Parts: sequence; structure tokens; C-alpha cells
Amino acid sequence: MTALELLACLFLLVGVIALVMGLARGGSRQATPGVYPPMALPADLQLRVRALLGENKPILAVKEVRQATGLGLADAKRLVDALKSGPLPEPAPYAPGGHGNVADRARHLRDAGDLPGAVSLVQTETGMSAADAERFVAALS
Repeated sequence: MTALELLACLFLLVGVIALVMGLARGGSRQATPGVYPPMALPADLQLRVRALLGENKPILAVKEVRQATGLGLADAKRLVDALKSGPLPEPAPYAPGGHGNVADRARHLRDAGDLPGAVSLVQTETGMSAADAERFVAALS
């Protein structure tokens, strides 16, 4: 066997091992949807991020969003990219145990463009998981 043939066999073996390891971990990763509902961001955060974008500092803008929201890198980048296109909604005021039932208040937040706030309200007041709270908010008419 020549050195070139050995090298080709080595690459083939590495490829097969990578494929088997990927299947053992549960197959391929699920694709993240490319479109998310806009997350409500306070006006002061939006202004700081826009100022950083105006100074051509997108990495610092993403860092600012991550620190302020606790989001991961990919989600923070999506928010910064969304801010380039236009303003995002501001969070509606949250009053635990406020007027009306949780469904009415969650519906109000959702309709005002604060889907994360609506989900958070439902989670806080009912103890639902995030997934259940999202389904609850989505089912509100």
C-alpha cells in the first residue's frame, strides 16, 4: 500500500467514526427555526445596542444584550440583527397577582408584542414549565 492509499483509508476511517459517533448521540442536530417572535427589550437597552451598532461594534452589542437578558450567543445575535431592522417592542409592566386572571393578563402581554413576558407571567403564577406556558399562551384567543 502506498502512502497516498494509507492516507485515503485514514480519512475514510475518520469519516466513518464521526458518522457512527453522530448516530450514537441521537442523529443530527435539530435545526433551529430562523424566525422568532421579537423579544421585548427595554428602550434604554435598545438605545445602547443601536449606539454600539452605529459605532460598528456588533460584538459589543451582542455582549450587551447577553448581559442584560441572560440569552445565549445565538439568540442575542438574532436580537441584535432584529434591532438593525427596526425597533423591538418594549416590555409591558408586570404586576404579579394584578387585575384580571392570568389568562387575561397573559393575552394582554402577548397582544402588546411581549410574548416572553406573557410566558414568564404564566410560568410564575401557575408553576407551569416553559413549554407548557408557551402552549398556554399560544392557545389564548
